[in-house]
Amino acid sequence: MPICQSCGAASPDPAVTCANCGRPVAAPAIGDVVEDTGTAAAGPSPWGAGRVHHPRELPVLSRGWLTAGRVLIAPTALLVLAAVIGAGSDDGRAGSEIFATAWSAEGFQTWLALVLTAFGTPLRMVMSAPGTRADTISSDSHLIMYVVALGWLLALWGGQHLTARARRRTAAEPTAAAAGLQALRTGALSAALALLLGLLAGHDADTGGKSAELKVELGPALLPLALSAGLAAAVVVLAVDGAPALRAEAARRGWLGSLLLAWQHASRVVGGLLVLLTAVALVVQLSSDTAFPDSGSLGLVTNNGLLLHGVGSGATLLSAGAFGLGHRSMSLFDLGGHGSGWWCAVLLPLAAALALGWSAHRGRLGRRDRAVLAGLYAVLTAALLLGTSIWAAQSRSGAAQVGGFSLRDRDALGWSLPSVLVACALWALLGALVVPAVLDAVRGTPVPVPAPAAPAVPPAPPVPPMPAAPPLPGQTVTDTLAHGSVELVVDVPPAAAAVADQGGDPHAAYRRPDAG
Repeated sequence: MPICQSCGAASPDPAVTCANCGRPVAAPAIGDVVEDTGTAAAGPSPWGAGRVHHPRELPVLSRGWLTAGRVLIAPTALLVLAAVIGAGSDDGRAGSEIFATAWSAEGFQTWLALVLTAFGTPLRMVMSAPGTRADTISSDSHLIMYVVALGWLLALWGGQHLTARARRRTAAEPTAAAAGLQALRTGALSAALALLLGLLAGHDADTGGKSAELKVELGPALLPLALSAGLAAAVVVLAVDGAPALRAEAARRGWLGSLLLAWQHASRVVGGLLVLLTAVALVVQLSSDTAFPDSGSLGLVTNNGLLLHGVGSGATLLSAGAFGLGHRSMSLFDLGGHGSGWWCAVLLPLAAALALGWSAHRGRLGRRDRAVLAGLYAVLTAALLLGTSIWAAQSRSGAAQVGGFSLRDRDALGWSLPSVLVACALWALLGALVVPAVLDAVRGTPVPVPAPAAPAVPPAPPVPPMPAAPPLPGQTVTDTLAHGSVELVVDVPPAAAAVADQGGDPHAAYRRPDAG
């Protein structure tokens, strides 16, 4: 039994600390600092005397929650940084007085509420005036800042991808259930962070002193914000961590394999298209102040690039008329006095169609895969175009209203839905079907034909076990009665030693021969 070096008490094996004073039983190494707690009893003590000290264990977060927190640091920091840049710049000063605030806490809150529209949540503004005949006007403005939304998704995807790659070096791929649970953790934490930012963004806006009695409350809608942020984070995490399980399932289901293959090609082309549209719109917006009069903020630069793509594809763009009454339409076939320079916008969807066709040709996609690619590309481009729409829903309540409530929707910028669907379908057919066929004919590349499915082979009848042969001389027989098998272990004699050559060098066969 070990003897304590501090108080001399004996402790039962295999004790690490003394039962009397609580200090380590082993003597400290040279250079170690031993803290004197003052709990050691004076003088010798009987064997085993002392108090039992139970260690205090604090609750710690699981590894999954810590991983979710790590991957959400960069996306959340991006949202705050975008609000800081917007509040500190002159972007949007020429618009509404609500957004024309200089750098201040209120300006940061205002721009944070605008940045959070990247999740698709409406920006809510409530104006009320005190008095006996008080009226309350609330307005929900719907718009999506694509540049912030795409940056948030890219930051989250990059962080999750790096985490997954580091995990593969030390552990196996997670199962579908584990990936789903991690997606729920990340989604819940993302919703909580978005809700916290939404509460921070809500404030009473300053109207510039024109009406001291008018109270304006500005902020995002909290419930849609939390739901959309949580759902987006969960989908991204599930797409990254559940990729191995999805590929294994796609190998068994043909339609899922075609959809996954089409998604790989379409996502690459659409991602490159968004980068190109952002760069082109930024150049156009910096060179001309009148190119995008309804969305001149740099935070909507990707939206403006999609406007160029939509007009170039032949879709009809609708904008609010004078005083918000009626609509003004614009399309590639009816420019309405906007100038013939808009015909250059047709190069954008044409470049995307050529890139899509080249991707399908290089990937050796079959006819069915190309058809799925055309449908998926049409859906993605149509959703992106329709997402650039800006509209507001206004409601008014008060004693002056008959019934106390009225509702009115006002569209500031939008698209004609039939024209968007037709234009996206035509460009998708051109890029996914016509261009690959032309490339196959020019380059002499045959279209791969899927091999016919092999006929089902009936299972072979079970073969009865052969009777065990008697053991041979020099063999050890191990009879495992529980399994009814006999294991033969053959004694193999050791290999003969290598014979040395005439010179006595056993490595002569592996040496370089002498020159000459």
